[in-house]
Amino acid sequence: MYDRFALYYDELTENIDYEAGSDYISGFLKANGVNEGASVLDLACGTGTMSLLLKSRGYNVTGVDISEEMLSVAAHKAQGSIPFIKAKMQDISLAQPLDACVCCLDSINHLDDIDEVRKTFLRVHDCLKEGGIFIFDANTVYKHEKILADNSFVFDNENYFLAWDNELLDNATVRIILDFFVFNGNNYDRYTDEFTERAYEEDSLRAALDGLFDILGVYDELTLDPPKDNSQRICFVCKRK
Repeated sequence: MYDRFALYYDELTENIDYEAGSDYISGFLKANGVNEGASVLDLACGTGTMSLLLKSRGYNVTGVDISEEMLSVAAHKAQGSIPFIKAKMQDISLAQPLDACVCCLDSINHLDDIDEVRKTFLRVHDCLKEGGIFIFDANTVYKHEKILADNSFVFDNENYFLAWDNELLDNATVRIILDFFVFNGNNYDRYTDEFTERAYEEDSLRAALDGLFDILGVYDELTLDPPKDNSQRICFVCKRK
């Protein structure tokens, strides 16, 4: 997953306002006593953009991702300023507990089922100090069924062409097929990546957190408003029991 995608991920996500996202997250952190100098785990950090922004706000950040290719890009960008660990979300273990954990951009949706979600929440719980803050977001069932669904997207760049095809499966799961056509100087090489994302109902995520975290709030993306029927992504702010 993401082998070829990692090389173009930052370019393909230029439309994402990471600055606004980091402001939003750091606002919740500071509101709950996680201030500059605190230790923060960026879970499923990808190419490290959010890790670097949180680092610039004074946090001691550790990034974790399963993709070696993504971590390679992240390490190049960080230039040694942030430690990165290769691990699955549901297997992460740290030598010392941290003050907070963030998990952004629908990374939770990459988990196959609610049992894997629960395992991940358990590992996050064990990686945090008592009272540590856990902030994560997730794509909604509405987004998977109404926005992503069976739609296709095309990205046409000077050096590559990407065809992005979605297929809506059962249980609000979307199969995503990425076909890259990369110019090699004479013609184009084709690379294909495929993965799935599953959406979870808010109540299912609440149940998976039960006994591990107190839920401080659930919000429509980048707002302090409660989720709506047509919210595409929701954010949970939680406190470790």
